[in-house]
Amino acid sequence: MLSRRTAFATAVAAVFSLASHAAPAADGDPYSGWGFLGSGRTIVQHDDGPSLTDIAADSVVGPDGSLYTAATVQDAQGKQRIGVSKLTPQGVLDTSFSSDGKNLSIETDVVATAIALTSDNSVLVAGYKTGNGTDTDMIVCRFFASSGANRNFPSPISDPCVKLTSFPGTQDYARDIIVQPDGKFVIAGTIAVNTTADRYAAFARFQANGQPDTGFGTLQGSNIALIRNNSTFTTHDIRSVALASNGKIVGAGTTKIVNSADTWGLLVRLNTDGTQDPLSPSMEYTFAADGSNNFDTVVRDVVLVDTADAEDDAYVAGYIDVSGGRKAGLVAKLRRSNNLNNDFGPGNEGFAISSVPNANLEFVKLMRRPGDGFFVLGVRNDTDIGDFDVRSLSADGRASLSFGSGGFARVDFGLAGQIDIPVAIGFGAGGIIVSGYSYLSGTNYDVVAAKLQYDRIFAHDLGDF
Repeated sequence: MLSRRTAFATAVAAVFSLASHAAPAADGDPYSGWGFLGSGRTIVQHDDGPSLTDIAADSVVGPDGSLYTAATVQDAQGKQRIGVSKLTPQGVLDTSFSSDGKNLSIETDVVATAIALTSDNSVLVAGYKTGNGTDTDMIVCRFFASSGANRNFPSPISDPCVKLTSFPGTQDYARDIIVQPDGKFVIAGTIAVNTTADRYAAFARFQANGQPDTGFGTLQGSNIALIRNNSTFTTHDIRSVALASNGKIVGAGTTKIVNSADTWGLLVRLNTDGTQDPLSPSMEYTFAADGSNNFDTVVRDVVLVDTADAEDDAYVAGYIDVSGGRKAGLVAKLRRSNNLNNDFGPGNEGFAISSVPNANLEFVKLMRRPGDGFFVLGVRNDTDIGDFDVRSLSADGRASLSFGSGGFARVDFGLAGQIDIPVAIGFGAGGIIVSGYSYLSGTNYDVVAAKLQYDRIFAHDLGDF
């Protein structure tokens, strides 16, 4: 019986061989010459622990087209650590990065959720610290972007990780991270104060040196902003955070409304100091794009676009429930006044819905195309249990049918019937780079990445955006 690594090598070698006799590459095709055997795909195997469980969390493209990934991995003792890796612009492990392209955090009992690069040659990985019973704390760990080594924050921290322990709750989860131009970084997520269902939108800002920024937030003397109108909402769950052109901070995710079991999309805007920005018509904007109180609207990512107005427009991606118990991908546009914008979507409803017949499609990440328009990354399960789904949308939310096959590109890393779960999308040295993790067997997962053609945008090598 072939091993998974041998089977994958055989499969991609066959694909690469056939590609040399195929028609010229089109937008959405694998990027020839990148990755394993130039197949446009690659696998990163930490495989340090007994279960070989490597769960990708996020990735970010460096200025030169290299790819940094963050994952939750097991060490030899079965402890969870943050695993970071670096691929060269050619899509292979960079051996100057911790000698084999991979490294683990010194910190144990941690789960990685998001990654960011800083201007001082650092990689920041956000997540949460476990190991204290039901108590979890937000955490950010730092690595050298060049060598991959754990990098201490300066004294008095003198540790590669900073933890947020001052929240008035026991279950704190950092889901995303952004770095400001001044080097300060903001983590966003959720905190459960009383019960697991009693969650607040939570944001915290740190100085570039890892010290809490006590001039930020809604809790006096801390660096924390907690947001929720208790008379209106029962739970907030922030999954993504973005920095506006005017320095404001926007978080997106989901919530539930008092006396309702349905899940709604949520957008929260903060002033530059972390106080809540009271934009009309409501300070916390919720919306549903499914047209029914029996279905859920779930938001996973947000992208901000600068406009001529005082505030950026927000574009969000996620999914909605549709008839037949299926899920369909969602992209919506929200104006600065927090209304769905009626100049977006095929029917100008403010949103665009993409579905797969007799299967689920869930969007997880949204990316701005250079110039205008968007790429959206999702997971679909019509052919396999899970495959990557990449789509191109015009600026008004209409599908670009010239991309891929009928408007989408499928990326499959496994054998028939296996699971490939996407987590991130970005630009890199002439193409679109997507990453995630792939199921092998039992508890064995590997980090995976792929690069797709997009020559129409990158005719002059515009690089990373």
